[in-house]
Amino acid sequence: MDRRRFFSTFLAPPLLAPLLWAARRGQKGSTLYIIGENPHLFFSPLLAEFEKPAPAGEKRFRFLCSHPQEDSLKQILLQQGWQRGSDSNHTELSISYRRLEVNALPSFTMVKGGKVWDMRSWRLRSLWEEMKKKDPPSSCLTVVSSKNQHSRLAAGDSVSVYIEGLKRGAYSLREERSVSFPGQNGPITIHITGGEARVMESSCQGRICLYSPPVSRAGERIICAPNHFFMEVQGSSVDTVIG
Repeated sequence: MDRRRFFSTFLAPPLLAPLLWAARRGQKGSTLYIIGENPHLFFSPLLAEFEKPAPAGEKRFRFLCSHPQEDSLKQILLQQGWQRGSDSNHTELSISYRRLEVNALPSFTMVKGGKVWDMRSWRLRSLWEEMKKKDPPSSCLTVVSSKNQHSRLAAGDSVSVYIEGLKRGAYSLREERSVSFPGQNGPITIHITGGEARVMESSCQGRICLYSPPVSRAGERIICAPNHFFMEVQGSSVDTVIG
């Protein structure tokens, strides 16, 4: 498979959905995904390329859940002028952690403005090559969001599909159907049943999307970077602070 494209897909499972709400299409927030056992070894240059969400003096971060490299990541942020925020504070950077259901080669990508960005095609290709040499295949997914969360997620009512940042369709979660879309590497098919949507067929090599759980809550996503594809559940949110 062409190394200029991601061979792995990125999963936004239900436990990460509150964090990923920040990167919804049309919002200013961005979301950085890092697959690897040691994200702290590569965190500084990735953060430098990531969107700067706040001016000096207003840089607060928090971990939404326990992270195996939390101490190392926290130290890097503190050295770069970030301050630790609390659950009750507004924070400009949120970090979460999740284990994928299958291992994938170490890599990273970003969702910004509703579009999947292959950061490896920029100045970070050498970093990606170094990452693959130092880290084995991993199921560790670190997600960094540049937007604070003030709402919990409600049940979704539809799912929207985006390819190359453009909306290709929207489908009710109340109607069972299967729909195929042309991707960068071939077709990708979604299936909707029982109020949930999942990827049923994909042409990507990693094929992690095929092993991901279905999505049904507003803001949940499944992302396939090689096909420049993601689907997102649409719905309402309830005003509250996520702890």
